[in-house]
Amino acid sequence: MYADRRLRVLFSIAMFLLVVAGGRSVWFALAKADTLTAAARGQQNTPREILAARGEIQDRYGAPLAVSEPADDVAVSPRVVTEQLTLKPAQRPQQLADLVASELDLPEDEVLKKLTANAGYVRLARSVPDRKVQALRDRALKMNVSLAALTFEPRNRRIYPGGALAGQLLGAYGDDDKALAGLEIGYDKSLRGTNGKELETRSQTGSPLRTVTERKMVPGKNVSLTLDTRIQAVAEEALQQLGQTYRPKKATAIVMRPDGEILSMANWPRVDPNQPGESPEWAKANSATGFTYEPGSTFKAVAVGGALQDHTVTPTSQFTVPYSIQVADRVIKDSHGHGTEVMTPGQILAQSSNVGTIQIGQKLGSKRFDGWMRKLGFGSTTGLGWPGEEQGLLPKLENYSGSTMGNLPIGQGQLVTPMQIANLYATIANGGMLRHPSLVRTIGGQRVARPAGKRVLRPDVAQQLRGMLAGVFEAGGTASAVKVPGYQLAGKTGTSNVFDTKLGEYVENRNVASIAGFAPANNPKLVIVVVADEPAGGGYGATVAGPAFGDIAKFALQYLKIPPK
Repeated sequence: MYADRRLRVLFSIAMFLLVVAGGRSVWFALAKADTLTAAARGQQNTPREILAARGEIQDRYGAPLAVSEPADDVAVSPRVVTEQLTLKPAQRPQQLADLVASELDLPEDEVLKKLTANAGYVRLARSVPDRKVQALRDRALKMNVSLAALTFEPRNRRIYPGGALAGQLLGAYGDDDKALAGLEIGYDKSLRGTNGKELETRSQTGSPLRTVTERKMVPGKNVSLTLDTRIQAVAEEALQQLGQTYRPKKATAIVMRPDGEILSMANWPRVDPNQPGESPEWAKANSATGFTYEPGSTFKAVAVGGALQDHTVTPTSQFTVPYSIQVADRVIKDSHGHGTEVMTPGQILAQSSNVGTIQIGQKLGSKRFDGWMRKLGFGSTTGLGWPGEEQGLLPKLENYSGSTMGNLPIGQGQLVTPMQIANLYATIANGGMLRHPSLVRTIGGQRVARPAGKRVLRPDVAQQLRGMLAGVFEAGGTASAVKVPGYQLAGKTGTSNVFDTKLGEYVENRNVASIAGFAPANNPKLVIVVVADEPAGGGYGATVAGPAFGDIAKFALQYLKIPPK
C-alpha cells in the first residue's frame, strides 16, 4: 500500500512536470517563434556574394589588352587578434605579423601596428592576387598560425599585358572595383557583369549542409576593338621619337580606315595602366579626343572643299595672290615671302597660301563657310562614343567680326580635336561620306552596329580634293620631304600659333605642329593624323610631325599589304 502511494506521488509529479514543459513549449512556439527562427537562420545561414569576372578588352584579332585575375582585399580584426592571446598555446600578434608581412610583401612594423590598433577593422592590403593569398594560407597551416583574425574580400585585379601599349586608350581600373578612365569606364556596364549571391546553410558544428543560389553570377562581356596592336606599337614608337627630338608638351597620332574604323590611337608620353601612379594626371588623358587646338593649315581643306561643292570655284579657277592681304583691321601674310602670283585652288593648298585660302573663303561668304564647318563635323563630337570626347568650339555666326573671315579659313579662331581632323580627311578619302568613327567591333561576340554615313561632298569633289592634296607631298609642296617609296601620299600640314590668354595675343615660338593625310592618294586605304602640342622652340608641321607620319605610313601600308598606286 505504501508502494502504491509512492507510485501515485511520482506519477503526479511527472504529469505536473510534463504539463509545465508542454506549456512552456507552446509558449515558446507561439510567443518566441519569430525570434527563434531568425536566430536559427542567423546562426546557420551565411549569405555570400559571388564576384562576377570582368570581361576582357581585346584587339581586333582577339589578343588581350586588359584582363582580370582573382584577388582579395585583406583586412584584420584587432579584437580577434587580442582574443587569440587567450588560446592555449597563445598566438601572439608578432607571429601573425611576421607571416602576413612575408607573404604579402608588406613592412612588418606597419603590419604589427595595424594588428594591434584600437579599431574594429583595419585594411592590410588591396587586390592581393589569389596565388599570394593561397600561399599565405598554406604557410599558415604549416606553421600552425591561425588566420581567424583576417578577412578576405574578393576583387577583380586588372592586368594590362601590353604594359604602356594604348595606355590612355584603355584607361584605368581602381582597386575598389571601380572603372576610372578610358574604355574601362566607357564600356563599364558591359565589362562589369552581375555579381551572384549564394546562401550557405551549415549545421551547428559548422559542417556545410547545402548551398542555394539566390542570384546567378553573370560574367562580364568581352569588348573587342578595331585596334591593330602592331600598328599601335609603331605609332607609339614614332611619337616617342618625335617626343625625344622636339620635346612637345604632348603628342597624338591616329590611324584609321577611310570608313572610320580606327586602327591606332596613340599618345605621348606613354602611360602604363598597370602603374597609373607613376604618371601625372594630365598625361593620362587621350589627346586624340580631348585636346582642343587651333588647327592651322590642315583646316584649309574645308574652305576649298566647300567652295568646290557649292560651285563657287573649280579646280582650274585662278586667283591673283599677293604676299599679304588686308582683312578689316588685320594684315595677314603668307608664311614665305613671294611676289604676286596666279594660283589655282590646288596650288593654294600645295603651297599652303593663307592669302589664297582667305580669298576662297571670302568668295564662299561667312554664312556658307560657317555651314561647311558644321556640315563637316566641327563644333560637335564625332560620334565615336568616347567618354568625355570634346566637341571643339566654333564662333557663332552673329558674333563674327570684320576680320573673322581672315582667321577661320586658315584654321585660326576655332578649336578642333585631332579626331575631328582625322574624320575630315576620312570624309575626303572615302568619297565624301561623313561617318562616325569606330573603335569597338564587338561586345560579347556581337558586332556593334554603326549608323549609316551622311553624304556631305559629291564623289567628284572628293576626288578633286584628293588630287589637290597630293600636291602637298610633291615638289614645291609643304610636305615634299615626307616620302614612302612606291606610294603617292596626300594631305596637308599645319602650323598654328598658340593664343596666350594672359597676353591676349598669339605667341611666335609657341605653336601646334600637325599633319593630316591619307594613302594611296588615288585609292585611299589609310588616314593618318599626327599632332604635336608646343614643340620646344616652335617648328613647322612638316618638320615636327612629318617624319612620324612617314614612319607610320611606311609600316602600315606594307604591313597591311596595300598595293602601291
